[in-house]
Amino acid sequence: MRQGAAADTRRHVVRAPNHLGDVVMALPALRAAQVDVVVRGWLAPLLEMAALGVQVIPLDRGWVGWGAAVRRLRREGYERGTLLTPSFSAAWLFRWGGVGRLRGTATDGRSWLLTERVGRGVLGGLHRVNQYRLLLDQELDPEPSLPHLTPPEAVVASWRARVGASGAPLVGLFPGSNARARRWPTDRFGAVGRALVRHGARVVVIGGPVERPLTAAVAAAVPGAVDAGGATDLVGLAALLSMCDLLVTNDSGPMHVAGAVGTPTVTLWGPSDPAEVGPPGPRHVRVDGGPLPCRPCFKNTCPRSGPGTRIAEAHEECMRLITIERVSEAATRCLEGMSP
Repeated sequence: MRQGAAADTRRHVVRAPNHLGDVVMALPALRAAQVDVVVRGWLAPLLEMAALGVQVIPLDRGWVGWGAAVRRLRREGYERGTLLTPSFSAAWLFRWGGVGRLRGTATDGRSWLLTERVGRGVLGGLHRVNQYRLLLDQELDPEPSLPHLTPPEAVVASWRARVGASGAPLVGLFPGSNARARRWPTDRFGAVGRALVRHGARVVVIGGPVERPLTAAVAAAVPGAVDAGGATDLVGLAALLSMCDLLVTNDSGPMHVAGAVGTPTVTLWGPSDPAEVGPPGPRHVRVDGGPLPCRPCFKNTCPRSGPGTRIAEAHEECMRLITIERVSEAATRCLEGMSP
């Protein structure tokens, strides 16, 4: 911790969000706040790559991780805390850690633990970047943006050696998502990949360990594609995305990492609202299947069944209405726009 900032960081601590994309969208508020941050241990490298210059307190899973974080909080003696997560457990952690005044949303039955309660409705209509700014009592950004993530050059070089270097643009495909309802059909990702190869691009298919069946299926359908499913940790993911000229992706954490490393995206939208959680900035093209009475519903699993509104089946209709042709056209236009 920087010597001159010691007094400030001892007074205030922030509980960062729990999900990859949310932490990326919280980075502008965390950078402006310049206070200590409690974050899930596996997400801590994001704050390092963002070079925030703050003290990071990792929170590992289980009782051992909980106990270690509580002891650290008590040792630091924070006078106030801000919760960027809506959960009861986040407030309970800070109370056990002896944090004084607590500010956060009045959600998940935790109002009695809070000193300053922020009504959930106050956040409505704001991009997630500005929701976090509001929670930290900062001025809202009329044009939300993300700070740049800089992955280590050695990790970038390692992926460059694996993927190979050529004059052809490199396009990443991310067919996964933690929410099943936000996944575009895998065979359509394969079709888009083939169209991009015909256009002269190279393809790398990206995903976490649980998404290996998805990445393997897409890579098998695209000539010459590199299957990077399950092969990247968080730093490696940022490094690989920084090499891509474009990422075609579902609404996902890697979508936000791509934006933060400067990679343009073509993003696919069904149940969630890009006005709230889309990557900010002009280099991101959004594709959806058009209006439906049920969207956005923000559900992780589609509850619909039976006949659809515009196609035969209602289940996951919003994602199935997104056509291969529209996504391929959007990706091709992006690549052509990058040509000298």
